[in-house]
Amino acid sequence: MMIHLAIDTTSEAYQSGRAVGFVFGVAVLMLVLWFATASWRRAATPPPGVAVGGHTAALRARRRRTVLIVLGVLGAAAVVGGVLRYQPEPRAAETAAAADRPAEAAAPAAPRTITPPDALDGFRLMSEEETASYREAEAARLPRGRTWYYDRDADGRADGVLHIDTTQWSQKLAAEKRRDSITQEFRNFFAGARSSDPAEYPAGPLGGRLACGHYENNPAMSICAWSDATTLGTFLQSGVQDLDSAARTTLGFRNASDRRT
Repeated sequence: MMIHLAIDTTSEAYQSGRAVGFVFGVAVLMLVLWFATASWRRAATPPPGVAVGGHTAALRARRRRTVLIVLGVLGAAAVVGGVLRYQPEPRAAETAAAADRPAEAAAPAAPRTITPPDALDGFRLMSEEETASYREAEAARLPRGRTWYYDRDADGRADGVLHIDTTQWSQKLAAEKRRDSITQEFRNFFAGARSSDPAEYPAGPLGGRLACGHYENNPAMSICAWSDATTLGTFLQSGVQDLDSAARTTLGFRNASDRRT
């Protein structure tokens, strides 16, 4: 599957640039306003050698004060706007499991074992012999993680494809989770799957996030992905148009496959 990497709009660098850019834009506006009102602030300038009258001096002071008040308001708005625009998302590696408790937060995480079920929700795990052709194609793509194939209608063809990668298996995934947020992971994944309508669903007791969408060229095929601090998993289902149903089945596979020991 081809992956299209998008700009990470959730990163601290991007959010900082966005906030600084907003403040800089307002600062430029303030500078332009100051110079543009220069002649107005000077009021009527008397001829050379003629002293500035009390009325003219007072008018200049009022106009200068008015401009300074406007600039002060713009400056305050720039600071507030910059702060509101700075909203970086935690990296995926920093995501806490929903089942964690404050008292357990300092304890080392229990190791995970990935053991997909033999059968679930009408799907049956296919044997190595049945999936030989899929494995050949899989090897040609240099896949990451591990993949399991499921049959649902007993025709010998895969109707569900479960793929799971963990930081226990892949240093590359660990580096990506330290670099990217879950939002960015999903953005890249669904762009690669050519899915334009992903929606998020409850991720269950293991925490993290879960999203599902349709393949752009095959609305009868759904693809779901879940992510937490250490795992990135996907489940593809053919003949499933209802994303709510696809999400429930995917969550069932996630909970049945991903266990702490």
